[in-house]
Amino acid sequence: MTDPYAVPEVRRASNAPLVDAIRAEVDAWRETEYVGASATSVRLLQHWFLDEHQTSDGLPFRYYFCQREAVETLVYLHEVARSRTLADLAQRYASAPLPVARQEFPRYVVKMATGSGKTKVMSLAIAWAYFHAVRHDDSTLSSTSLVVAPNLIVYERLREDLEAGRIFRDDPVVPPEWRSDFDLQVSLRDDPVPQLAPGVLALTNVQALYERRTPEPTDPVSALLGRKPPARPNAPDPMLLQVARRGRVLVVNDEAHHLHDEVRSDTGEPLVAVRTLERLNHLADRGIAAQLDFSATPRNQQGQIFPETVVDYPLAQAITDGIVKRPIIGELSGDLEAVSDDAAVRYRQRIGAGVAKWREFRDRLAPAGHQPLLFVMAEDTTAADQIARHLETLSDLQGKVLTIHVKMSGKERGEVATADLEVARKAAREVDRPDSPYAAIVSVLMLREGWDVRNVSVIVPLRAYTAKARILPEQTLGRGLRRMTRPGSGVDEQVVVIDHEQFRALWDEALQADGLDIERRTVDDVHPQPQVIAVDPEKLAFDIDIPQLSRVLVRDTAALSGLTAADVPARQLRLPDQLRSGTVDYTGRDLLTGEVVERSLYDFPLADDPVAVLAWYVRELQRDARLTGQFAVLAPVVREYVETRLFGGRVDMADPVVLQMLAEPVVQETVLGALREAVDRLTLISTRATGDAKPLLLSATRPFLWSGETASVEKSVFTLQPCDSGFEKQFCGFLDACPDVEAFAKLAREVRFSLEYRAEGGRLAYYYPDFVVRTQSGERLVVETKGLADLDVPHKDRRASRWAVDASVTTGIRWRYLRVDQEVFDSHADRLRSLSALVDLVYERKRQDYLRSLPTPRRRSREEILAMMEEISERMEGVTGIDEELSRFRDDPRG
Repeated sequence: MTDPYAVPEVRRASNAPLVDAIRAEVDAWRETEYVGASATSVRLLQHWFLDEHQTSDGLPFRYYFCQREAVETLVYLHEVARSRTLADLAQRYASAPLPVARQEFPRYVVKMATGSGKTKVMSLAIAWAYFHAVRHDDSTLSSTSLVVAPNLIVYERLREDLEAGRIFRDDPVVPPEWRSDFDLQVSLRDDPVPQLAPGVLALTNVQALYERRTPEPTDPVSALLGRKPPARPNAPDPMLLQVARRGRVLVVNDEAHHLHDEVRSDTGEPLVAVRTLERLNHLADRGIAAQLDFSATPRNQQGQIFPETVVDYPLAQAITDGIVKRPIIGELSGDLEAVSDDAAVRYRQRIGAGVAKWREFRDRLAPAGHQPLLFVMAEDTTAADQIARHLETLSDLQGKVLTIHVKMSGKERGEVATADLEVARKAAREVDRPDSPYAAIVSVLMLREGWDVRNVSVIVPLRAYTAKARILPEQTLGRGLRRMTRPGSGVDEQVVVIDHEQFRALWDEALQADGLDIERRTVDDVHPQPQVIAVDPEKLAFDIDIPQLSRVLVRDTAALSGLTAADVPARQLRLPDQLRSGTVDYTGRDLLTGEVVERSLYDFPLADDPVAVLAWYVRELQRDARLTGQFAVLAPVVREYVETRLFGGRVDMADPVVLQMLAEPVVQETVLGALREAVDRLTLISTRATGDAKPLLLSATRPFLWSGETASVEKSVFTLQPCDSGFEKQFCGFLDACPDVEAFAKLAREVRFSLEYRAEGGRLAYYYPDFVVRTQSGERLVVETKGLADLDVPHKDRRASRWAVDASVTTGIRWRYLRVDQEVFDSHADRLRSLSALVDLVYERKRQDYLRSLPTPRRRSREEILAMMEEISERMEGVTGIDEELSRFRDDPRG
């Protein structure tokens, strides 16, 4: 499994003609730290993908790399490359010919596997468009966004994330210094759209977006009296018209393959959804800013990928990265079908295997509070009812089976039947909860997108799969791909599909193009892998309480009013006598012959606006120091500092030579470093940590799943210790054997014990210690085991040491911080018999390292030492023994 958050060294080639070339350009652009993008876009990208974040309940939060790449690609193409038509995209990036049609506004298609977080990418794109529009007068983006779902189930899922701006509050979407500027109001499909709000996000399903036109009267009475008055005379206009009145709009389509599949098979004419968006473009002042289409399967009815696809994150990569569950095909052998009109009898072997696998998952996952779901896909509604009745006869499924019928024909084929719609919508919201009444779901066809529950662990497909049915295996599997636990939590999750012959060929053919090698095993060989780590109620004597302390760094922005240029450390930079000429050689070559056809010499453009340069420095200073709304206070100080203290004398900031120097990266780093030092010294107050009245108890940790290494020990309140390395597992055994250790625990993120600190480069980061230990003497230790040290290790050491001092003062119990390097431990492991011996060893090693770091003292002569002792004797006159020592030294022939 690869790291889903890191930039991958190798990625799978895409079968979308535009993607590989675009991906290469975006990779190179990322390395330049987003050169060419606006300051607004750069700040957002840095905040989202370089700053560290934490959830409200103390867990680390990071966006996946696939989410990062998707957002970076949209920003790059629209703002930097300015490639906003399919014709331009094809000319610049296509690896194969593309059908190019008339295009009135930019359209970008983002292909992301089910479960990889498309909604989060949507939220970032919407925030980018909002801030770009409100901060740049010439922006081609919009603070108005229209999010369109293809059906009510998808609408309900999106509503859960977007209603009242929930995702923008819960996720780190908005940089802290811009929160006061973020005023985005969310309108649901039945709400009026505010016309005067700074920003609006309108959410609807596509059916509610259409304009309802009253038909012309056909009977004589109606023709005489006119159209019948509307049932709701004061009903608001359709959302389409309300959104259009706000002007330019960003359109975001979820599960977009449904909208663009709507074409007439005989003429290829687009149907209502596409025509509605084209009408919006004509109605809205300045039209549609861009249309962003998101789908896991952006293919038309002929299986061809949409030509506008600019991002491709396939299911195969999502499985490799551990973002979704790993599919396992459970193979059966023997006579799999009986002759019977009852589907429960006809498919008893497959159903029985599915139930057996579901029971294994239930028994393994129940202690962690997860309730796995069995999903059976029947041939028709009659078969679905027969199978549901059979499952209800099983004691552990009685009263826990949900049957959902779907429409089998027409344009809404695969949609939930109207009679079952409200039940399905309620189940989609609640089925993942521990108190859900359902353990099995039976349906005809696989429920379509929007049924994005996490607990599906076993799928039993009983339909006859044929190419004519046009059911994509990825869509089928998609309903069971979403993880129950977060990626990177140490759990390898699986979804088991009970296979049959008709399913295999189509599966292999459809997924081979994505490079997905599905693992096949016999059903008896498929077992749930994660282990449950929980508190052992019989071992509460090994519980440890960790004090919860307040943060120790507090910034007092009121003190900024007293900041002057004199508070900023002076620098003696030297100005050149004249402007340095910056030029670049340009050579043009004929593509076919390689012949040089022109040469030119161009000047570099130089900064010429002192106000813009000053604004850039102040914005960067606020970002580095995490300040908001302090521009008016800082701007005059920065200007005075540049003009009086930076260059060793008075200069004019409008001088072109000064502006050229201020554009140099080394000068920028020097200036911002000095300014940040002054701001931190004045505003950062180191406060005494205070303790919460309620400490953090290990025994309060909820059960969680773990697929990594574990250690079984005696002196811990947990059933198992979750280990990230062999060294941690070895260290668990050491602590368990130490006679002076009373209790300990290997800490997982689920314990929610973290320390904030300033990492390398000054960024805010969070540190999660490895171990907590209680000794026989009552002393407590926070222990960090370290294999390889990185640049942040000294910063973590200082923060943890400070925390230990504060915890000791606050609680009256002695806390210490200990970092154990693997090299030190391994070289003495055979001789260590106690924790105290290890502590002594580590501290002695630190003392020796410190002494080695000191400069070698100069050896002094006898005369120098004698003069020093005589001076001491004079200062300490009358102190017993001083004169005797001085006389002894004078008489000692050795000196």
